[in-house]
This record gives sequence, structure tokens and C-alpha cells, in this order.
Amino acid sequence: MIKKRRKLLGLTLLAMLSLFILSACGAKTDTLEQIKSKKVINIAIEGAYPPYNFMDSKNKLAGFDPEISQEIGKRLGVKVNLVQTPWDSMIPGLIANKYDIIVSDMAITEERKKKVDFSNPYFVTGNQLFVMNDSSLTPEQMKGKAIGVTLSTTAADMATQAGADIKLYKNDFLAFSDMINGRLEGVATDRGVGAQIIKTKKYNAKGVGKLLNTEQAGITIRKGDDKLKAEINRIIDEIMKDGTYAKISQKWFGTDISGK
Repeated sequence: MIKKRRKLLGLTLLAMLSLFILSACGAKTDTLEQIKSKKVINIAIEGAYPPYNFMDSKNKLAGFDPEISQEIGKRLGVKVNLVQTPWDSMIPGLIANKYDIIVSDMAITEERKKKVDFSNPYFVTGNQLFVMNDSSLTPEQMKGKAIGVTLSTTAADMATQAGADIKLYKNDFLAFSDMINGRLEGVATDRGVGAQIIKTKKYNAKGVGKLLNTEQAGITIRKGDDKLKAEINRIIDEIMKDGTYAKISQKWFGTDISGK
């Protein structure tokens, strides 16, 4: 009788342990639920890529991406916490749960999709070569030339494919500064970013030739956050349909960059 009771007790404990493990596994709250529960969404933005994102005179994040981020928070019904993050730390930080999403002009590439997921595209852009006004360098002549690019960008990939002697920088401001001071023969970056830096800094530089590539940018999401992805896609579609997106885009670029 005692042996039987011990056997039953052992089976009961085993069953309870199994239920606990299953419960623990199933109790994991997904990111969208966490956002709504905490009433805040943490969004990583670089802050060094005007007019997409930059630090304004009050040392606050401003530009196209922060305004899109605020609209996402508004339509989720939560507060937006913008987290300024170095470009090359963004994807590792997202994977490590340091923030919920990235809204920072990140191109959708097959290589990045191995690590993270993306929303539907929220704009279309492309990279361009920028040189000094007195330079005759063209994109077709980049082979062997010292070209500045930002770490982990598609511009870096394009310049590498063209055979350029690429010089890596933390951001485009540093690359342009080196070009102005004669340490580079050109800078490859997003066409809007390059044009904005030249305009703001009053640099004696220009964009040349055709775009090195065209690309779609997406809001970056962790793999498995399917509910959040669906909600972000819904919001992107909504703001494009109701005119909010066009208003923000016109403010920062003077045109609609959605590509639609």
C-alpha cells in the first residue's frame, strides 16, 4: 500500500512539474502585449542621419523617423521612448531586447533578414556617390579610390562591389568631414542624407551620377514578433491612406518618398 502511494505521489509530482513547465513556456508575453501593458514602446533611432533622424538644437531626436515613430505610438495608444543608438549596435541591441523596434532608415536586405524581421516598406530610397565640386570622379571610376562609408550600410556594400578602397566611419558626418579635409575622394551614402548634410553644412560638394542602387526601408522587428509586425503593418497602411504619411514626408523631403 505504501509503495503504491509513493508511486502515485511520484506520478503526481511529475505531472505537476510537466504542467509547470508547459505553463511557463506558454506564459511568455509577446512584445505587443508587453508594449500595451507597459503603455510604452521603446524605439531605437541612430540620430545621425538627417533628414531621416538627427539631434536638433535642443539635443532631442528629430526628423522623419522620429515623427513616424510618434505616429506609431499614437495609434498604438502608448507613449514613445526614443533610444538613440549607434548604427552598428542596432540589430544586436534589438535581438538582446534593449528596445522593441528600430525605426532608422534600415534597408531591407536578405542578409539582415537572417537575423531580424521587417515591416512592409515605409519608404524607397537609394545610395549615391558624393564628391567635391571640383572633382570629376564618377561612380564608374570608384575602383581603388578612397571612399568613405558608414559601417554596416548598403552604401558600404555598393562601394565595395565597385572596387573602392572603402574607409569605414561611425556616421556620415565624419566621412563628409574627412572628404572636405582632403582625406577622401568621395562619400557613398543615402541620396537624401548626403544632400541634407551638404545643404546644412554648406559644403562645396555634390552628388554625382546615377543612384548606386535603389532600396526599400522597413521598420525592424525581432523574429517571432508576428503580432507586433501585423500591427505595425496596419499602422503603416493606415497613415499612408489617411494622408498623415504624405504630410510628414513633405515636411522633411519636399515630396512623398513612400514609392507608392
